Amino acid sequence: MRMELKDLPPHYRAQAEKLLAEQAKKKKNDPMLAAMQQAKAAGRDFDSMGEYEFYIGAVLPKLATGEIKACEQHPRFLLFPAGEYGGVALHEIRYTADFRLDYADGAVEIVEVKSKFVRKMQRDYPVRRRIFIEQIARPAGWRFREIITADSRDEIKRWRELAREVK
Repeated sequence: MRMELKDLPPHYRAQAEKLLAEQAKKKKNDPMLAAMQQAKAAGRDFDSMGEYEFYIGAVLPKLATGEIKACEQHPRFLLFPAGEYGGVALHEIRYTADFRLDYADGAVEIVEVKSKFVRKMQRDYPVRRRIFIEQIARPAGWRFREIITADSRDEIKRWRELAREVK
């Protein structure tokens, strides 16, 4: 049996209505929710608020002016192919950046947006980054930029929850 607000006694109904109104107001004034909704409406998926802010603040204006001619989100680069050695199966190793920016002058820039928290949690990240730079970016003459944000563990968790909820 499902209960409705009208089924509650007046005192409890007033409390429930007040609580629902406060929750609706919080959602309405929530910048993270607004950012996620705008990203989804634009057909973009961002792993964090930091990625979203970088795209909106740095990439989108340059796309509009033509300074950047293409932006690829989450490009994947093969560092080591799958294989086998001495009876041990070796899985392929990939590096996934946040953005690949192709500029009108022909330059290519790889951008990595990481929070201090995620950077600390991904213990293999510095090694994968170095291999990517030495094997792929440097030989190709690409620029590499790393942006460290102050996103906390709770903010990252909330962003991921919102990504699942917002359609």
